Amino acid sequence: MTNNRENSQYALKFAGAALSNMAASAATNPLDIVKVRQQLRTQLPGARSNAFWTVGVEMARTEGVLSLMKGFSASMLRELAYSGMRLGSYEYFKDVLYDQSRGALSREGIGLKVAAATIASAIGSAVANPTDLVKVRMQAYYPDGGPYKNMRHAFATIWKEGAAPTTASGPSSMLGGLRALYRGVNPTTVRGIVLSVSQICSYDQVKQVLKRRNLMQEGVGLHFVASMVAGLVCSITSNPVDVVKVRLMNDSEREFRGVSDCVRSIMTREGPLAFYKGFGMCWARLGLHTVLTFVVFERLRFLFGVGAL
Repeated sequence: MTNNRENSQYALKFAGAALSNMAASAATNPLDIVKVRQQLRTQLPGARSNAFWTVGVEMARTEGVLSLMKGFSASMLRELAYSGMRLGSYEYFKDVLYDQSRGALSREGIGLKVAAATIASAIGSAVANPTDLVKVRMQAYYPDGGPYKNMRHAFATIWKEGAAPTTASGPSSMLGGLRALYRGVNPTTVRGIVLSVSQICSYDQVKQVLKRRNLMQEGVGLHFVASMVAGLVCSITSNPVDVVKVRLMNDSEREFRGVSDCVRSIMTREGPLAFYKGFGMCWARLGLHTVLTFVVFERLRFLFGVGAL
């Protein structure tokens, strides 16, 4: 009976995590696409043409206002898989690791939180990589018009990029298609771990400290403050990895041989500050996304009859 109740609680947490992140992504999609466009540009750091307001206005003028919602369907699918797993299973792995350690890991300690967030985000990032890649491709700029009619067409087109040039389908064709959809999985997974550990753990830790010191009580105010701090922390830590991930995912011409080659190329051509291209929009988007996610997540938990994070 207890196991069934625990399993239902975990399922509700997964649903709440997926729904809250989908809502946050829907609200911040315009910021996300401008950030992606900034990160794909390769001009020298500080160029005014890469300012987020310039990119946004240019998109609205040349591609229409609706261009700011490109990749929306892929973004929703990504949040369902990725965020449902990384945030929804965070407490499950905390419980499992705590039990396995037999008390060696403190429930209040940062070590348990980091370990749980790392496992949850690594699995979520790896599983959801194809949806992330499709989202980036659909959000990128194409001078001759977008090559993808919709999300399904984008998946099929990318699959064909990696499929073996043969009329017969077989293991090699399937493997090539999977490789194409999993392009950039290494930086995606690293980014997912960095973002989730810094975001979820900082939120959890800030909440814990504020409540322990009787500075704030459980409620929307506490959720807002803790999520504001978490949004800044994860923006600072994840932006460099995000730049590399976006460049690799949009590299349909295979310019880069891998992560290290991409990092070296960016450093050589554009300098170290290039790894913080799009940071203003990243912080605006990720900060707002983090606040919306945790405030909605905590509210859904209350409605579902699940205790606060």
